[in-house]
Amino acid sequence: MRLIAGLGNPGKKYQYSRHNLGFMVIDRLSRIHQAKIFWPRFQGRVAKTRIESEDVALLKPHTFMNLSGESVAQALNKFRLKPDKLIVIHDDLDLAIGQIKITFGGGSAGHNGIESIIDRLGVKEFHRLRLGIGKPPEKDDAVSFVLSEFGPGEMEAVERMMENACQAVRVLISEGPERAQNLFHRKG
Repeated sequence: MRLIAGLGNPGKKYQYSRHNLGFMVIDRLSRIHQAKIFWPRFQGRVAKTRIESEDVALLKPHTFMNLSGESVAQALNKFRLKPDKLIVIHDDLDLAIGQIKITFGGGSAGHNGIESIIDRLGVKEFHRLRLGIGKPPEKDDAVSFVLSEFGPGEMEAVERMMENACQAVRVLISEGPERAQNLFHRKG
């Protein structure tokens, strides 16, 4: 079994923000793989499904981004999974819009949700599916930028990136991280 956690913030105010790309991909994975109901569990919402031949729990932590580790740690503990069975999907300021990067381990690169997960798990060794949101314009600060919605000119690249992210998850599970990296480390 695997746990796939998409990071974001709960509530309509944040629903389509750049910071909620993780939630958006989890919602898309749930539709593609016919996960029917998101149950309130682990300070979030969780649904079970199968991707390829593996049982998967899809998690949307509702602890707000900066406390994502609380929810993820509870789910891993309940499902008796080691961190290497975790895939975290999140936005990344250091990648151009549409770009995907699949990594295992490493630091948080300043992402508060990832930092929270590292702090709660006590390890850095889990899979990350990093989704590019680009850098803020010089006049904007990072917080305002990540909480803003994508512009109309960006949506085509974002849609393509979310579709690629869902395919990357499938390949990561069925063929491993090296194959997923070879296929999906490119600009959208």
